Amino acid sequence: MTQAQRGGAVIAVGNQKGGVGKSTNATHLAAALGLRGKRSLIIDLDPGAGSTKLLGVPVDSFAGSLELLTTDETVASLAIRDHMPQGVHLVPSRQQLLEIETLLSKFAARTRILDRVIAEARQQYDYVFLDTGHSAGFITTVAAYSSAEWFLLSAFAHPLSLAGLTDAFRDIADARRLSNPDLEVLGVVFNAVDGRATRLRAQVETTVAEALPGRRFDTLISQAVILPEASLRGKTLFQLPKFESMPVAQQYLRLSVELEHRVHNREAFLSGELGPCDYGVISHLLEPLGRELEQLVVNG
Repeated sequence: MTQAQRGGAVIAVGNQKGGVGKSTNATHLAAALGLRGKRSLIIDLDPGAGSTKLLGVPVDSFAGSLELLTTDETVASLAIRDHMPQGVHLVPSRQQLLEIETLLSKFAARTRILDRVIAEARQQYDYVFLDTGHSAGFITTVAAYSSAEWFLLSAFAHPLSLAGLTDAFRDIADARRLSNPDLEVLGVVFNAVDGRATRLRAQVETTVAEALPGRRFDTLISQAVILPEASLRGKTLFQLPKFESMPVAQQYLRLSVELEHRVHNREAFLSGELGPCDYGVISHLLEPLGRELEQLVVNG
């Protein structure tokens, strides 16, 4: 079945370790795709509400993923549209999501609570991002593993982040075996990359390459003070003036091209036969790349 026949692509975003940039990746990839004319929905499934906070939505001010999964509310009725990045809608989260187990019917199949939601969202959006919590056993994380067709992993180029990736690899394998044979790893995004730490980055990347051959993205996300500064303002980089000149914004745009190339050519990607990306599709959104950025996104 082609992607067009399936409807919007469903991508779970996570890592079994907190603080590795998963919500930053979800929001910025959705925003980058929005600039390119794609429609994206982010469903925040994390009680910590990472994407909700990063997009400037006051926690506890809106109904969101808790109501979506425990009542008859729909994506259309709960998605926030105002003040979002271009092409991006959000179903927010809040800490009360921790209470979901007590609110679900005892007859509800825990691994399938996202099925209705995803069926609706696929018809309205090109991409559906499921921002998961870092607790592998939390009900919405398990449901995301059981319902998504792709898993996008986030990591720092640091040995400590490998523990979370190793746990995620195991959980993905279990989900494929027990509930969702169509789940595939879309790739591993390396965040906060220090261009000077080449030896350390090479060690971590080698470990990932051995575990998941062919799943490393060519584009790396470099360290940038502007990212946390934008997050504190409840904005993505693409909502700031002159984002075109920001190297890290350019990296997310290039990463969005890689992501879409893999999603739209699933069989070729999974068989290792996928050709190179055409970055020319974003040339009108970029200023010329500097030497340091070229080394990060081209040479890796």
